[in-house]
Amino acid sequence: MSPIADKRVPVQHIVLGLWMVAALVASVGPIVRHENNFEIFRSSWCHLANGEDLYAASRRYFDLFKYTPSFPVLFAPFGILPFAVALVLWNMLNAATLYVAIGRLLSPREATVARIIAFADMIGSLQNAQSNALIAGLIILSYTEILRRRYAPAAAAVAVGTFVKVFPLVSASFALLAEKRARFAMWLFVFAVAVFAAPLLMASPQWLSHQYDDWLLVQRVDAGDPGFSLMALLHLWLGVNWRAWPQQLIGVVALTAPLIWRSGRDVGDAWRLRYVASLLIFCVLFNHQSEPPSFVIAMTGVGVWFAITEQRWWTWLVLSFTFVLSHLATSGAVPAALRSQLFALRIKTVPFLVVWVILQIDLWSHRRGAQPRHSISSPSDVLATN
Repeated sequence: MSPIADKRVPVQHIVLGLWMVAALVASVGPIVRHENNFEIFRSSWCHLANGEDLYAASRRYFDLFKYTPSFPVLFAPFGILPFAVALVLWNMLNAATLYVAIGRLLSPREATVARIIAFADMIGSLQNAQSNALIAGLIILSYTEILRRRYAPAAAAVAVGTFVKVFPLVSASFALLAEKRARFAMWLFVFAVAVFAAPLLMASPQWLSHQYDDWLLVQRVDAGDPGFSLMALLHLWLGVNWRAWPQQLIGVVALTAPLIWRSGRDVGDAWRLRYVASLLIFCVLFNHQSEPPSFVIAMTGVGVWFAITEQRWWTWLVLSFTFVLSHLATSGAVPAALRSQLFALRIKTVPFLVVWVILQIDLWSHRRGAQPRHSISSPSDVLATN
């Protein structure tokens, strides 16, 4: 090998550098405009500490607090620090969690591909100081830790993700891939109770009960707007006016049916990773609160799918189709009038539905395609990280 070749910087190191620098740069805008979402997150801790109603007090910031009553406790470190410092650390936590999680899921080469694909949406989420990159990372970590037989960390990831945004609860379905499901269920119960009861360190049981009543009311009101979900497409394109929950129930059945059907069988790493990708996309398609910053979760799923699939002309076509409709079609490159129409039609959601259908076909047909370069299911890989 020549001296010049020896000095080449590995691509994954370049991606890591860009990833963290981008997380810092993405924090500038929210700091300058004093991002309202982040202010609501921070204020929730103060409202809890003062015994105030979380959901009524948030109206001071011209929006609703939509997270569970446990979220203020989880967010406490960022509620205490100065705004700018807290926001930078929050964005870095989001970016780092997703970066590490992808590295624990895939081989170095595959992880680099998946990170590049998710990069733009990760930045979009951070520019709004949202928790979506963190949620995507926690969903992935719940899978990787189950496969490594580390049931306590896996259960903690599921519990924390669920009490931040409810839909990560579906990652508990990874338990069907666990060797010791009862142990995972025990840990999940322990962490769920601990996170649920955490506000009681600061407030009374009566206060907590009242907050959950208000939280459920917020969820019912919010369910009237289908966001960028599949339910929005069905409503806008086909005139379907069903309530959200029956459609979400159908989605849960469609998501988990192949996993249940193949439960207990040796399905192989590639099949399991396709299920992870399917679940990540599901969390946006069937989430009635999904919005553009949420799509880092779905795009991470697309990245995992593309990285582990044999790359043929049609996979590149699907990936290009996804980028065009999810980014270019709603960017300044498109005339404002057309962009507004595409946005109103929720065109951004369409390519993710296409990829999800492809994944469902693969899961039922058990196509192996390109096998991952490493397995995380064997004991020898317990300490293997990227």
